[in-house]
Amino acid sequence: MSTESTTPQENRVAELDDQSQTDLNRVLGTALGVAREQLEGQGVFLPFAIGLEPASGESIDGELRLLAIQPTEDEEDPEADIDTEVMMTELVELLTGQRDQLVAIAFVSDVTLLEEDSDAIHAMAEHSLGSAVAVVQTYAAPVDEDGEWSFGDPEAEAGDLQVWAS
Repeated sequence: MSTESTTPQENRVAELDDQSQTDLNRVLGTALGVAREQLEGQGVFLPFAIGLEPASGESIDGELRLLAIQPTEDEEDPEADIDTEVMMTELVELLTGQRDQLVAIAFVSDVTLLEEDSDAIHAMAEHSLGSAVAVVQTYAAPVDEDGEWSFGDPEAEAGDLQVWAS
């Protein structure tokens, strides 16, 4: 009988050093920027992730990678909506398998805030040292064809560890 703990690792965001905080800020900032660019250019975005590789001789700050999952089409109903929850689950599985090659990640999805009746970018960032933080940024599409997208201020909230949960 195993005595190993299967309890998820505790979120230790308050204990992070300056470099680790910088890593989280970097993946979050990049993630929000990519999502905003996709909204402004395409009017929509599918879930994706930003991964930060460790610093190396070639890159003192570590390289950022954009990771995405191809949506699965329903062969019986090709016009069916894309299941973004399945895509997020697959992204978590993909990055869990690559976590030894990364120091921080951010998962990004398009969400609807029911209480505020607003759409928002949701970015969940994790660091390999056991911390997670989420950011929600509301947005609104342009009213007319020549209008501009409007984005609210990002709001931080507690995050849940998924990739480095144990």
